[in-house]
Amino acid sequence: MLLLTYQAGWAQEPSQKKATQEKTAPQKTPKPKKDFSPTGIRIGTDLIDLGKTFGGKTFQGWEVNGDVDFANYYLAADIGSWAKDLQVPNGQYTNGGNYFRVGADVNILGKDPDKNMLFFGFRYGRSMFHESLHYTDTTNSKFFGIADRRVSNSSVSGGWAEVTTGLRVKIWKGLWMGYTARLKFAPGTKGNSPSLSPYDMPGYGPVNSKPWWGFNYQVFWRFNWKKDKPLPAKK
Repeated sequence: MLLLTYQAGWAQEPSQKKATQEKTAPQKTPKPKKDFSPTGIRIGTDLIDLGKTFGGKTFQGWEVNGDVDFANYYLAADIGSWAKDLQVPNGQYTNGGNYFRVGADVNILGKDPDKNMLFFGFRYGRSMFHESLHYTDTTNSKFFGIADRRVSNSSVSGGWAEVTTGLRVKIWKGLWMGYTARLKFAPGTKGNSPSLSPYDMPGYGPVNSKPWWGFNYQVFWRFNWKKDKPLPAKK
């Protein structure tokens, strides 16, 4: 009888301990859901284009850049214009037109409280432009002398793709600065005349250069419409 009582008491002890451990075990805090709602828009411009416009004679142009955040993903868009006046062998080449790019960036810094960015992204660009070439034709100079000729494309459109990387750093309040490096590829055009192949496409560059590099040094101002939730304190 004593043996049975001891065995029953020994059997109850582990189950009681287990129940106590289950009651006192700390509960795991559920991970907060990622908030993808945008908190603001950043608008800026390219300082390199402005420098070439005011400091040179062969380029006139501007570019406006913008992005909107969705957690660590950003919807990005650019719009710009450029015109060039270039010396080429035996003549003068001029063009002018507008372009835009749309795409997305991924911020690999994660949830930075200041929204500083080290990013990789992709863009698709479109351009609408005109161009002309005024040159000296010496093909039949022995018989007909030297002739001045002009050929043009009055309405050309084109597109290309880009892989981008860059940096955005908060300087003060809403002021940001940064850069974007672009690897441009797969240019294509339509609407050109048979007498003149497109030479320079606004937003892309020399059409026959595949791929082609681009670089922007930018200044931004960020307009906030929502504050981020404060990050949980580390224990």
